[in-house]
Order: sequence, then structure tokens, then C-alpha cells
Amino acid sequence: MQIAISPKVRKIILIILATALLAIGILALRPLFISQKETSETDSPADAQAAVSAVTAFYTLNYTEGNDLWTARVCAYGTEAGCRAIQNYFAPIVQAMVLDNQVQSGCIVTPIRLIADKGAIHIWQVSVSIDNPWSGLDAPVQDVYIEVEKVGNLWLMNRILFEQEVDQLINQEP
Repeated sequence: MQIAISPKVRKIILIILATALLAIGILALRPLFISQKETSETDSPADAQAAVSAVTAFYTLNYTEGNDLWTARVCAYGTEAGCRAIQNYFAPIVQAMVLDNQVQSGCIVTPIRLIADKGAIHIWQVSVSIDNPWSGLDAPVQDVYIEVEKVGNLWLMNRILFEQEVDQLINQEP
């Protein structure tokens, strides 16, 4: 007994088989085109990740957003004291600069090294590369020093260090 397959059904079966073979081929060749070890945030320790996240939020600026959105975004990565510093000191200065220069920028932040380990408080040096620099910016790539604190099970930003603090810190290093 012979089974007769109509030309339409045969065509559909061939298309399904060809698609399956193509998918298998793509999956088999994928490792040749994609790096085996892709870098991710989880490759860094939790304190470094906290520093990167907070600095990324700090340097992600958009003049079209409401004044409180930047502050809320940065405070999401901060301790209570860190958020108060953002609200009371940095927010007015940053918001005025963002509006005056109509800044819309993002950044790439990379941890460089742990500068100080004081138990639950760490200071990290990170590199910030701003993707859309504005006039008056000293350099589109700069190092930032950030203090993070372990609160419960989370590392959160206390503050970004001022230049004078960085100078003192670097001069104290052995």
C-alpha cells in the first residue's frame, strides 16, 4: 500500500524540515560568533556593582525630565544620608547645570579598584565615560571616587567624594 502525499503537503513538510535544519545549524555555529564568557555586572563584587549603579544614575542626565526624577533615580541607590546629600547639595547644582546646558547624556561606568575597605564602608574608584558631553565639562572620561556602605544585605551609595577628599585619600595611600 502506497501513501499519496499531495504536492502542497510535500512542500509544507520540506519547508518545516528546512527550517528545522537551519535552526539547528544556527545553534551549532552560534558559539563561533559569540564570546563564551560575556562580561556582566555579576562578575564584579556587590560593592563595586553598587558603586557603578549609583554613579550611572548620577551621570544619566536629561533636561526634559522633571526636577525630581533625577533625584529619585540617584536616591534609589543611596543610603538615607546619601539621599539627603543628593537632595540638599547636588540636586540644585546638577539641575541648574542640566537646564542651562540642555544636557541629555548617559554614561558607561567601569569599576577600577577598591581604594579603602573600612568594614561596612568601601570607597571605589570608577571610570565614567559620558556619551554626550556638554560644554563646560572638564573631560568626557573621568575618574570618580564613591563611598558605598553595606546596609543590611545591600551595598548603597553614601556619597561621591569631593576633589579635596580624593586628594587626601590618594596622598594617604601607601
